[in-house]
Amino acid sequence: MSNENSQAAVQSMIDRAGRITADEAEALDVTWKADEGIVVPEPSASLAIQGGADGRMVTNADLLAAWQHALEAAGAAGRVDEIEAAQEAGRAVKHSDAHLRDRAGAEEAVRSAVLATGVRDLLSDDEYATLTAAWRKVLGEV
Repeated sequence: MSNENSQAAVQSMIDRAGRITADEAEALDVTWKADEGIVVPEPSASLAIQGGADGRMVTNADLLAAWQHALEAAGAAGRVDEIEAAQEAGRAVKHSDAHLRDRAGAEEAVRSAVLATGVRDLLSDDEYATLTAAWRKVLGEV
């Protein structure tokens, strides 16, 4: 994908994120959280003594590695616009009409898909697929 096409695709995704419906946001949230492989530690006496559990932990190593690589690759290549576009897409979801109690998964799904699209030339096919999976499942092709 040429840089011009990539920029157009990213802008289209940001625009789409701003028009996300409540049902789509909920589906993105659920899909993203399932893809994260979240583990919530079981409450225990020893955890209570230590001040309680730290909350959820993401255990999907492929997702974490792909996200980290995308950020590092974008930074190393001086692709600040792509990082900012991912942040803008997350804000678009947050300020859309999809008023949900917890949209964190939807925001993360959109951020990762937009960043992956913006730096597609810096990612492996597997990393790209991992970072865009929730978007593609809920909203269609990127």
